[in-house]
Amino acid sequence: MSSVQPDIKESLRRRAENDEGGGTRTVAALVRSLADRGAKPKAKEQEVLDVATEYFLKHGYQGASINAMARSSGISKESIYRYFSSKKQLFEAVIGRELVEYQSSLRRLSATNQTMDLREALITIAETVLGVVTTDRTMALRRLIFDEARRSPDVGQHYYKIGPERAFAAFEDIFKSHKTRSDFDPAVLSGHFIAMISWRVMLERECAVLAVPTEQEMRRWVESVVEDFMKAFLRPE
Repeated sequence: MSSVQPDIKESLRRRAENDEGGGTRTVAALVRSLADRGAKPKAKEQEVLDVATEYFLKHGYQGASINAMARSSGISKESIYRYFSSKKQLFEAVIGRELVEYQSSLRRLSATNQTMDLREALITIAETVLGVVTTDRTMALRRLIFDEARRSPDVGQHYYKIGPERAFAAFEDIFKSHKTRSDFDPAVLSGHFIAMISWRVMLERECAVLAVPTEQEMRRWVESVVEDFMKAFLRPE
């Protein structure tokens, strides 16, 4: 995606290549099987991820340990290490699984946006994106990711690649389909639109000013922003 700095792109590419080696199932392989194909983990792997997700959310990344996770859950360390070679790899797998349905929704919507008019397409995908990122669970997970990214930038880069970058790409595809409506590059339009649609809602959620929006509240907000965006950046049909 053009919005990602080249050095970050190269870092992500090298890391994906490096992950292909080794005997333990890699994060790259897990994310590919879950996110790209929409597959579900095997039952035991699913159980490990269920336990790990709740444990990370409760204790934070720094406060979590594989040993304590195993003791509190009754899952053996051997079962955890059978699938994940480290705490960081397990955390990244948790991130990947949490975003599976989100990514599937974006793919489905991207495939159908050709049949929608521009306003309808923007509203539909914006509601999908905000409907995921404004939940209490997703926001708690994002805080863990951002906190750990200060110490391990590749954790943040992993999340960016399979989460926000997919949203940027989905909106960019929409604007490419309607490129005669604006003199702006589709990637630039995508960045501006996501900023407009999300900045206030996310800030108010983080500051505990706003509760989780209802569907009706979300629809009113999205429609209002889409109208303003189209007036500011797009030519009338």
